[in-house]
Amino acid sequence: MRTRFLDLALLGLLGAREAGAQDIVDTRATELAKLRREVETLSSELTLRKDDMRGRLKALEAQNLEIEVQIRREELRLAQLAGEAMSRRSELEAYTAQSTDLVAPLLASIASLRAVVVSGLPYKVTERLADLDQLRDHVSASITTPELGVARLWAFAEDELRLSRENGLDRQVVPLEGREVLADVARLGMAALYFRTDGGEVGVALRDASGWSWSVLADRGEQLEVEALFAKMKHGVRTGSFTLPNPEALP
Repeated sequence: MRTRFLDLALLGLLGAREAGAQDIVDTRATELAKLRREVETLSSELTLRKDDMRGRLKALEAQNLEIEVQIRREELRLAQLAGEAMSRRSELEAYTAQSTDLVAPLLASIASLRAVVVSGLPYKVTERLADLDQLRDHVSASITTPELGVARLWAFAEDELRLSRENGLDRQVVPLEGREVLADVARLGMAALYFRTDGGEVGVALRDASGWSWSVLADRGEQLEVEALFAKMKHGVRTGSFTLPNPEALP
């Protein structure tokens, strides 16, 4: 009986050991399956990251290639610009040399035209001379280029020609017997200039051997003739037949 009992005990112990071993096997199998799943997940994630990294590298390579192409294009454009700048610099040097040659004849022309203004009809002489003097000073100081100076002088000469072709009504300062008076002036081209002061004095610009002077008309008939001229011109009449005192015939 005792032997039988021991055998049963041993059998029970062996069964318990087998059951415990089976539990351990099952637990390890479960852990192994879990580890395999984690490894598979990590492997998949690693593969995705590798693919993403490859894609980024390819994009960077394409970007670098595009940048290199742009750099080569810019280098070529800069080389072209440098060549154009050198060409323009040469043209500018030649242009500057030619412009310098214009300064002397331009200043001489300004002086000639200035002399014409000084000796001509005393119509706004101060203003006209101021324009010429400013042009002369700017050209001399290289503030105005010779080419622009020629254009401005040509425009001034055209204005002078226009004054000689047109009649006009204006206001300017007139020197009378040591005093300066603001007066209306009626200009007939650049041939004659009549004036009328706010105080009612009427007269004409006269020229003699010493130059120009302003003379008040004493004759009532001549005064009325000049008054009639002013009245017509005030109403916009710039052409027509008028009887006027002849400046050359006045004493």
